[in-house]
Formats: sequence, structure tokens, C-alpha cells
Amino acid sequence: MKGREMLKKLLFLSMLTACLMLIGVLAFAVEGGKANGEKCKECHTDLVKSFATNIHARAGAYGVKNAGCESCHGEAAKHIASGDKGAIVNPGKTGEAASALCLKCHDKGKGQMFWHGSIHESQKVGCVACHKVHGGNDRLLAKKKEIDLCLTCHADVRADMFKRSKHPLRDSSSPSGAGKMACSSCHNAHGAKSEKLINAKSFNDKCFECHGEKKAPLLWEHSPVKEDCLTCHSPHGSSNDKMLVTKVPRLCQQCHMQGRHQSGTLGTNSLYAFNRGCLNCHPMIHGSNHPSGAVLQR
Repeated sequence: MKGREMLKKLLFLSMLTACLMLIGVLAFAVEGGKANGEKCKECHTDLVKSFATNIHARAGAYGVKNAGCESCHGEAAKHIASGDKGAIVNPGKTGEAASALCLKCHDKGKGQMFWHGSIHESQKVGCVACHKVHGGNDRLLAKKKEIDLCLTCHADVRADMFKRSKHPLRDSSSPSGAGKMACSSCHNAHGAKSEKLINAKSFNDKCFECHGEKKAPLLWEHSPVKEDCLTCHSPHGSSNDKMLVTKVPRLCQQCHMQGRHQSGTLGTNSLYAFNRGCLNCHPMIHGSNHPSGAVLQR
């Protein structure tokens, strides 16, 4: 009799344990984000740990209800019960699907308002190509430094950055290797209404943010300065002074070929080619306010 009673008790406890486990699975499936990843942690310890330290773990504070693993991975009950990888959504494996999920929350921000139709979206560069959802730095970037991430694809820009005349994107004296500027100083990777993802109305407006003295109203203006700074300058770097696209006087001769002293190949010792060339006599190349500066001489 004692053996039977013991067997009944063991059977009862086994059934009770099974019921509790089933209730736990169902509760997790229903409440999803409220579980805070505790069930996921049993198998995905490192991912849950890294996720807990980034801004997504605080999504509830920003108005996202029931924020948790299921917010991005979908209902987890079947996956928990079977362990089948196919029974859970893994947006990190499919860029477009991941971007669609990200935009459910990140669709109203100023930074993302031009994502649709942007060059990155059209080239199938999804959010997970640049961001680590489960961890990373303050912006969840896939690499430690922003510039390293951008240069993964933009090798031509990397080459320009190593030329002698350049913007301070690289600073070898900095312990972190970071420059005084970053790619995002001029570009919005999530889209912009201007060319080349410039986060301003135009190239010139972006340049004028730092070089405001070139924007001031001038009595005598130089047309290329008003039209486009990139007519004469290479923004990522150049082998010529002042990041010029080519050397003076050759640069000036691309427009000024009226048949006078600025024409022709100009000899090595020519007065018009020696040292700074055209700038010897026309130094106010960005414009002049001097009454006698009609040809940018003063």
C-alpha cells in the first residue's frame, strides 16, 4: 500500500510539474515582452545579456508596449516548445524584413523620414547591415567607430582621406583614432532630400555651416562659389592644396579661356603660372567687397 501511495504521489507531482511548465510556456507566449527575455536566456544567454545593456531594452520607457524579444522575433511559444529555428523569426538574416520591423518604431524620427527611396534602401542596405540590434555602442553600430563602418563599402573615400589635403576625419594624435569630424557631420545615412545624402538643402549650405565667411553678401562674386563648392573642391581629400580638384592655374583655365593671358599651356617660368598662378593677382577667389575688386584682385 505504501508503494502504491508513493507511486500516486510521484504521478501527481509529475502531472503538476508538466502543467506548470505548460502554463509557463503559454504565459510567455501571451505576454511576450513582459517576460523580459528570461525564457530566452535559458538558451541565448549572451544575446539576452548584451541586449539588456542597450537602448532597446528601455523601449518601454519610450512608449513601446510589451517590448521584448517577441517584438522583433514574433510569437515564441512554438520555438520554445520544439527548439526549431524555423519556428521563430530571425530578421537579422533578411535585411529588408529587418528594416520593415525597425521602421515600425523608427518611422517618425527626423533622421529616418527620408529612408524610403534613399540610395541605401535602393541598394538593399538594410538596418542590420550597419546596426547590431542586440548590442554595440550608443547607436548600436556594427563597428566600434562610425568611419570604419562607412569605409567598409566606400573604399574610394578611404583613398581620398589619406591624401595630403583633407578634412579632419582622421586624427592620428587621438587615442581613439577618431577625427574632429565624422561621416555623419555631413551625411545622413538614413536618407536626405539633397544629393549624396547630404544633411542640408545643398552642398553649399553644408559647407557654409563651417565656412560661413564664404557665404557673406559680396559686392563682387565668383559664380562657381555661389553655384557649387564641389566645382573646385574635393570634399573627402585631394593631393592639391585646399582640397582643389586640380592645380591652379589649370583649374582656373577650365572656365577662363577667353584668349588673353589666362589661355594657353603657359611656360614653366610664366608670370601667370609661377607659384600660385592665377592667385598671385586674384587672391580673393571666393569674392570681394573692395570697390576695386571687380576681378577679385583685392
